[in-house]
Amino acid sequence: MKMKYPLATATWDSAEYQALQDVISGGMFTMGPKVAQFEKDVASYIGSKYAVMVNSGSSANLLMVAALIYTKNSKLQLKPGDEVIVPAVSWSTTYYPLYQYGLKLKFVDIDLHTLNYDLDQLSAAVSSNTKAIMAVNLLGNPNDFSKIYQIIGNRQIVLIEDNCESLGAQFEGKMAGTFGVMGAFSSFFSHHISTMEGGLIVTDNEELYHVLVSLRAHGWTRNLPKENHVCGTKSDDPFEASFRFVLPGYNVRPLEMSGLLELSRLKSALS
Repeated sequence: MKMKYPLATATWDSAEYQALQDVISGGMFTMGPKVAQFEKDVASYIGSKYAVMVNSGSSANLLMVAALIYTKNSKLQLKPGDEVIVPAVSWSTTYYPLYQYGLKLKFVDIDLHTLNYDLDQLSAAVSSNTKAIMAVNLLGNPNDFSKIYQIIGNRQIVLIEDNCESLGAQFEGKMAGTFGVMGAFSSFFSHHISTMEGGLIVTDNEELYHVLVSLRAHGWTRNLPKENHVCGTKSDDPFEASFRFVLPGYNVRPLEMSGLLELSRLKSALS
C-alpha cells in the first residue's frame, strides 16, 4: 500500500493565532520588544551568548558571511578570493552569499549515509589556501564536529554553520549551530519552528554580534549599545545616533509578528 505524506503541514493552534491578533491590536508591527525577547530566550535555549533574528534563513546566511567580511578580527576576517569549502548538497542560499562577496567556493562531496560531508574527502580538500569551512547540518542531522575539529587542527580556518534545517539537533550534547563561530537558522513554514518567514544567527563573539546587528538594519548604529565594536562609541545626540550609517548593510529585519510566533513555538517546543 502506498502512503503519501505532505512536505509540511500547519501546526499552529489557537495560541499562535491569538498571538498574531495581539500584535495587530498592539499596533507594533516591525521589529520590536517581542523580537528582542525571542532573541534572548532562543540564545539561552541554544546555548549561545547572542542571537540576532532576521527575516529568513537565507538572510541569516547572508549576514553571517557579510560579518566575516567586515569584522576587524584578522583571525576571522575573509577577503574576496579566499577559499571556502562547502558541501556538494545544500540549498542555493548556502552558496550565493559566499559568491556575492567574491569568495572562492570549493565543493566537497557528501557521505550518502549522513548527507553531510564525506570526512575523508573533506580532509583531503583542506589546504593552505582554505580560509573557511561552511558546515551544513542537513535534514536534522549534525555533522561529526569532533572530526571536523581534528581536520582543522591548528590551522587558521573559520568554521561557520548553516543550521537552517536542524534547530534542536545535538551532537555529543551540544546544540547544532554552536560549533562554528556563527550558526544560521530558519523558521520558514516547513522547518521545525514556523513563523511564516524568519531566520536567526547565533554567536558567542561580541564583535560579530555588533556587526550583525548593524548589518541587519541598513548598517546604522541605532540598535547598537553605546560602547560597541563597530563605531566605538555612539553619540549622545539621539539624531546622530539614529541616522549614522557605518556599514554597507541591508534591511532584513523581522516582523514583530514573527518574533511573537517564535516565542510561542519555542515555549511549545520546550514543554
